[in-house]
Amino acid sequence: MKFVYPAIALVSLLFASNVEARWKPAPKTTWNYVLGHDVDIKREKAAAVDIDVNKSAKKIKELHNAGIKVICYFSAGTLEDFRDDYDQYMKVKGLVKGVYDDWPDERWLDFRVEGLKPLIKNRMKIAASKKCDGIEVDNLDAYQMDIVKKWKNPITKADTIKFAKWLGSTAHSLGLSIGLKNVVGIIDDVADYFDFAINEECANHNECYLYNNFLKSGKAVFGVTYKGLAKNKKDLCNNLSGLGMSMIVKEGSKLVQEGITFNGKTHCGSSFSNAVGVAVKPGSKSSKKSSNSKKSSSKKSSSKKAVPAKKSSSKKVVNKKKSSSKKVANPKKKTIKNVNKSNSNKKVSSKNSKNKKVVKVVKVVKKKN
Repeated sequence: MKFVYPAIALVSLLFASNVEARWKPAPKTTWNYVLGHDVDIKREKAAAVDIDVNKSAKKIKELHNAGIKVICYFSAGTLEDFRDDYDQYMKVKGLVKGVYDDWPDERWLDFRVEGLKPLIKNRMKIAASKKCDGIEVDNLDAYQMDIVKKWKNPITKADTIKFAKWLGSTAHSLGLSIGLKNVVGIIDDVADYFDFAINEECANHNECYLYNNFLKSGKAVFGVTYKGLAKNKKDLCNNLSGLGMSMIVKEGSKLVQEGITFNGKTHCGSSFSNAVGVAVKPGSKSSKKSSNSKKSSSKKSSSKKAVPAKKSSSKKVVNKKKSSSKKVANPKKKTIKNVNKSNSNKKVSSKNSKNKKVVKVVKVVKKKN
């Protein structure tokens, strides 16, 4: 018995050491997203870089030597035909399903099949052996896809939450940090199992505010926006104010190293809030109240200046009201369009194939890594 307690203490110490060693990025940690392309370490300024798990241990070590944390990417919800373990996946009965819409090199997985777990865990072990600080697990949104909904026994949201929790627990057991990719609909359900999150183009769908609770808990959310800053500036300013998301903007649709690290104060102006976890949905009552309060405060200050000349100021006030009412009407129409766009373009069905295609084009290139 005298050896039992020292043994227990040793196990506890090792477990605690493993937990403490796990990377836990904080909100506003800068990042870059580079899949299918190389990273020139001398030019990289981000604190963390997301690369494919196929990258060499040598490259990861070089990034570490430069003080850069490394996130290693692989898909947990689909099977890509260029992966080394492709044949092992294909041997598991009932695991590999239909082709991902418009992407013949990738197929959906029924992740409820138990035979998948040892394969996923093996990929995590590879990431750990290469000293990846964290992993990104992609394509957990099967339950939202039309093609999956047509299965005889479709994957459900509850199935996804269960699988996501297993992924988080397994990654942590190996000392790896893990990030949830997209699937904002389950973020609050699985937040305790993930150390960071990754999102594509939430500003285009007015969905970024859904990460408020996650960010308030002290965890980073890494975002990427495609097609350049000029095209997306308005949406980014409206969605990211008061959020604390780390956003990289790519000029095109490929995840090359080049990109712009979004800075709210620089790109949006002094009214942009650097607070964390208090963002509001653009077009919502809260955002309108905030906008109206700013307008009312400016009106009060202008009315005080107009006191000396009551007659002339009253005419001006009438004109201002008319013009302002017209201006208010137009933004409402735009807001409605944006909301509709979010509903129709969410990653819910093949209707969003354009958004999906952005990422998949890059992933095809990864075969050349």
